[in-house]
Amino acid sequence: MSTFETYKRQETVLILLNIAVLAALFFVHISFISLLGRPGFVLLLTLALRFLILIFELLWVQRLNHESTQRSIDIHVHLSIVLNITFAFVAAVSGGTADSHYSVLMIIPILSAAYRFSIVRTLMVTGITIILTFLEVWLFFRVNPPADASEYFEAATVSLVFLVVAIVVWLLVGNLRNEEEKLGKSLDDLRKLQEKLVAEEKLSAIGQLSSAIAHEIRNPVTMIASSLKLAEKHKPGSAMRLEMFNIATEEAKRLEVMTTDFLAFARTSPPERKPIAIRDLLDYIASLTKARLIEKEISIQVECDEKLTFDIDASQMQQAILNLLTNAINASPPDSKIRLGAGMLGDRSIVYVENTGPAIPASLIERIFEPFVTSGANGTGLGLSIVRKIARAHDGEVILAANEQDNIRFEIVF
Repeated sequence: MSTFETYKRQETVLILLNIAVLAALFFVHISFISLLGRPGFVLLLTLALRFLILIFELLWVQRLNHESTQRSIDIHVHLSIVLNITFAFVAAVSGGTADSHYSVLMIIPILSAAYRFSIVRTLMVTGITIILTFLEVWLFFRVNPPADASEYFEAATVSLVFLVVAIVVWLLVGNLRNEEEKLGKSLDDLRKLQEKLVAEEKLSAIGQLSSAIAHEIRNPVTMIASSLKLAEKHKPGSAMRLEMFNIATEEAKRLEVMTTDFLAFARTSPPERKPIAIRDLLDYIASLTKARLIEKEISIQVECDEKLTFDIDASQMQQAILNLLTNAINASPPDSKIRLGAGMLGDRSIVYVENTGPAIPASLIERIFEPFVTSGANGTGLGLSIVRKIARAHDGEVILAANEQDNIRFEIVF
């Protein structure tokens, strides 16, 4: 918590305490009016004026922010203590008795000083309140002689209470302040340790990613190199030479797909969201896979209201949906149907891809959205990771909503 927030909290408590004590003392006075006498005009004016000043103080404290200067806070602390002492003394003097119960108001500036000042300055404030307590008794007996020694004894007892309260509160606040400093230092140490751990985790993640990329790329590169080397040993136009060239070509294509996926995984940027007619987007994505659908003899059904719009980044969402659709095509058997659709569920937008075929193995379910996890022979394992990054960038998530034989359904919910 910042210095300003701590000050606001403490001052708010002290001001509310002051208001509560004022109200309680006035209630006591009214309740025992036969013993204490009717409150005089000066007392009523003093209490009303102090109440208004406290309300003003409370409003001022609540408006404090980080732009407030330390000097303004220091001025308020000193002015508040002076006002508390002054009004407590005036209320006690105008209370109408030698041992006016309004002397209790002297506790408030003592507490404030113990919160803010050193022990020497706290004792100075306490000394002033003690002097004023005796002065109040002296002034009363000057107007209402003769003097009663017992009243001075009571003033001494009250003064002793003031002194004990000042010392005890100062010690408690000092201990709390020391503990707070220790806690702050511990939090700083933890924050530094956290930053160090995060940096190490990032380096570790980069190392794992680099290792995985190197491993994935090495295989097709090795195949290309060995195929070309073997092709050199055969005559031009021979069946073996053509076969090796075909293998090299296919591996080069696979390498291109892998590098494209790596770049897409690494470069997902914050989405530029705007209202998009989702049905048009789904129809376009379905058309992109038409050749592959015909090749595998698979049909596709687009299910979406033509008037439905989503607030999305069309380019990113197209990439995510296309990845899900490609996976569905690869996993679907011939003569099957894929359902591609979108809709609303409450305040949530949902895009789904549903296909038939074998269920995803249980051993992969918990890790299917992790990079490089795949059950396909030629996949990079980045497709679903890219989908998840795009979904989360849209404040959403991708989930495996169904995973049964002939009922596999992925949903992007945001």
